[in-house]
Amino acid sequence: MSVPLIALPSSPLGWIGLVAAVGVGLAWLVVSFQREGRPRNVAAWLAATGLYVVLLCFFVNLLRGALAKGSTGGAVGFGLLVAIFGIGLVLSAARTVGALRGRSAHDVSATN
Repeated sequence: MSVPLIALPSSPLGWIGLVAAVGVGLAWLVVSFQREGRPRNVAAWLAATGLYVVLLCFFVNLLRGALAKGSTGGAVGFGLLVAIFGIGLVLSAARTVGALRGRSAHDVSATN
């Protein structure tokens, strides 16, 4: 009997979170080694948006589990976190679109 080293996700939500997590890691590597400027700003906002996707997938999964178990406290707590990170995702996505459109780097940065 062998034990797998990595447990791959079994749901679409898990795959979305995993792909977003890999994207966040790659984007932050780009941000870390790139000079200040528009490409770095775009990569930073893409990474920030990806991080919100990861967190949202995580808490949606926990919310689904709490609802399945009938846990009111878990549903309220995780529902609140889903709402907070959902709003953060929308705001971060809007900033990412602004960075992609070429707003100046002095407007807003995701790294400071």
